[in-house]
Amino acid sequence: MQQSPITSTTQPGPSTVPQFVVIHDQMQQSWKHPIVHYVFEDEPFPSNAPKDRCILVNLKEDGESVADCYSFSHTFQVSNYKISSTPQMNTTGPGSKESSITTSLMLTIEGMSAKNSTGNNENQFGYKEEFDQSSNVFELDELVYDYKRRIELMRQLFT
Repeated sequence: MQQSPITSTTQPGPSTVPQFVVIHDQMQQSWKHPIVHYVFEDEPFPSNAPKDRCILVNLKEDGESVADCYSFSHTFQVSNYKISSTPQMNTTGPGSKESSITTSLMLTIEGMSAKNSTGNNENQFGYKEEFDQSSNVFELDELVYDYKRRIELMRQLFT
């Protein structure tokens, strides 16, 4: 999955908007730190934003919670999102050994991307098109686990 620009819409003023953004792709089990561009309510949406790699996050007025989150990409869909506190170490001056701990907000977006085709008789979801009956590698436990995991992800996407 490529890095996706994220656009947040909120009232200008709150200084507590998320400082860090992370995207967790549940299908590929990868974490990305995207490019973030904030758009406030009184600003027009940028016309040059790549819509095929854009996730729109609408923050509530307090800037500390998410109203809704949408992906414009047909290859990535958002399944969950949350804002959490992240501690940061700050030094008080150059060469100083004194430090203070402050908290910042981190937005975590979870979702699923379409799997890239591998060319070895698998479709876009990673399932073999043809079942090789002569192979004992295909185990029922793995099939059941994979099925349950994907059903749970589908529930998150469509509820």
